[in-house]
Amino acid sequence: MIAARPILGGVFIAILVFGAVYAIASPILQPIRFPRINVPWLGTGQDNIVDRYSLFKGTNVSSSITFVTLNLTVQIGMLNVVFLDDPNLVCDVSFGRLANASALQAAFAESAANQSSQVNLSGETGAINLTLGNAYQYSGSIDLRIGGIVMELGQNTNINKLAVSIRYLGGVLLRVKSGASFEQLDLNMDIGGLQLEVDATSLKSVCRLNTNISIGGFTMGAQVDTTRVGVSLNAAVDIGGLTVTSGGFEGSITSRNVSVRTHGYDSTSERLDVNATIGLGGGALQSSITSSNFQYSV
Repeated sequence: MIAARPILGGVFIAILVFGAVYAIASPILQPIRFPRINVPWLGTGQDNIVDRYSLFKGTNVSSSITFVTLNLTVQIGMLNVVFLDDPNLVCDVSFGRLANASALQAAFAESAANQSSQVNLSGETGAINLTLGNAYQYSGSIDLRIGGIVMELGQNTNINKLAVSIRYLGGVLLRVKSGASFEQLDLNMDIGGLQLEVDATSLKSVCRLNTNISIGGFTMGAQVDTTRVGVSLNAAVDIGGLTVTSGGFEGSITSRNVSVRTHGYDSTSERLDVNATIGLGGGALQSSITSSNFQYSV
């Protein structure tokens, strides 16, 4: 296997890029673990500046708003996304950047007639902590050119449809916890990897995750209460290989196509359906994944 290495001198995320030689030569792919994100140039030194932007119901957002369209663009950097148990919070953003980098650009508009609002955020180079509340339904897009994204979706999450993309190079760590609710999440990247950690005893809805990786890797670990939560994985790789080492799934498994479900999937009403497409690279479904703390605070 081609080892994951920090790129550009360890400036941003280290990614997994699986070579065709390994994927074809190895009949049994080994479990995959993503390395630690390393962004030392986004530290909290004295020369750094933190831009902040917040929206709260009753303060700068009308009480009639229910739906939020969020569009976030960062050229190079790191993004943390979390949801809090705060019914008044629309969004809270902190953007850590070097003093000579461009400031965070933010714009907000709302339509009381259809109970919706739109939040546009953009920055060039930096690290963003994005915190969202639990009383709004979110949709929109998150777009990075180069960098890493960490998202934790738990009981305070309420997403309609969100498109997340890394256009050139990077990685995504996605945690799905108990009580999560998202209708559709689309993840796309050119070169890099996705690590999906599922640890849930319940979900609030049927959740769908679609991911497409042109070159790189996909790894998924799932620990769920199968009497209540069903998980399915449909994955395909064009050049490379796939492996399933988790014993909690059943279905069709080949080196390039996987279609599996947890035991008792058909009898559950709370589900997570994962579709993964990889061009050149590899993927693995494991029993569980133990990751480091990837969060970056500004």
